[in-house]
Amino acid sequence: MIVLGSLLATGWLVAMAPATDATTEAVAPEITAVPDASPEPASPEPASPEPVVADAGPEPVVADAIPEPVVAPPSEVATVAPVETETEAETELADTGQSKLHRAVERSGPPYYDEADQAELRERHGIKETQDTPREPVRWRCLIADPTCGTSFEVNALSAYGRRFQQGNVSTGEVRRWHTGRAQYDLWVNIPVFSETRRRTKFTRMTLGPKGGLVFSDTGDFWGNFGIAARYWLGRGRFAPSIEFSSALAFKLGGRPTNGLLGGEPKFVSQRGPVGFVADVGVGIGGFGAIVVSGQYDSPLAREDVPEQFRVAAGGMFYVGFRGNILWGAPAAAAIATHGITQRTVERPR
Repeated sequence: MIVLGSLLATGWLVAMAPATDATTEAVAPEITAVPDASPEPASPEPASPEPVVADAGPEPVVADAIPEPVVAPPSEVATVAPVETETEAETELADTGQSKLHRAVERSGPPYYDEADQAELRERHGIKETQDTPREPVRWRCLIADPTCGTSFEVNALSAYGRRFQQGNVSTGEVRRWHTGRAQYDLWVNIPVFSETRRRTKFTRMTLGPKGGLVFSDTGDFWGNFGIAARYWLGRGRFAPSIEFSSALAFKLGGRPTNGLLGGEPKFVSQRGPVGFVADVGVGIGGFGAIVVSGQYDSPLAREDVPEQFRVAAGGMFYVGFRGNILWGAPAAAAIATHGITQRTVERPR
């Protein structure tokens, strides 16, 4: 009976060993054998207890045992970085000068490009970068015409050689012709009617505006005219070529019946005549001057009720000359010289 009790106690200890290991695993990795505390049998050959194996392979999994969650120390807890917005990311890139890949973001409004985008576009298509040429300052505050001017005023002087004619005896078909000169002084008002913009500079291509002036010829003949003047620029520089055109109504104001400035009396006779017409076309260089070809027609005043001394015969003139702005001197000097020469030396045939 004692032997049987020892065997039962030993078996009970072996059966209870795994449960003891599962509950004590978290405390101590090694398990020590528990000595047998039962009394030895009284037989002469006592039975030795069976050895207890500490590690007998993989331990059985107990379904009721639930592992406790592992809590990491506070120093190892991962921190979540805040999500940067698109604006903050772009600001960081601009400050550090670094580049990185980022997701394209839809933006409202038209596309905006910076200098880097434009440089990349020029390199892709082989376009050379052009610099804005500095705009030259306008001289004389646009009193000399310039393609960069807007509305402007100018005073022009014309000196020309002319071939003049006048009707004589109507019954015989007489026409008197002679060589003469012409001096003319005009005021032009240039109003832009067509312009273009190149990069950041605005250029005037065509101007049109009113004009008025005085005309002097031989023997003191004196006309006034009033009309329109136009100029079309063929370029954008200060010395750009241009085409000029003007037309006006002409009316005679008077004349000097004697030749020369020191002639006899009377010096000047007022003679109002009918309205005529004058037109010219010229090719110029900038607003400095132009070669002009023109013609003038004077209508007759020959009604029967008009006294003979006040009648005006039909006449006119074809002339070629140079017209330019008086501010640079040469056109004004040429017009004054032509004016004096025609007053002294040219005589109208009678």
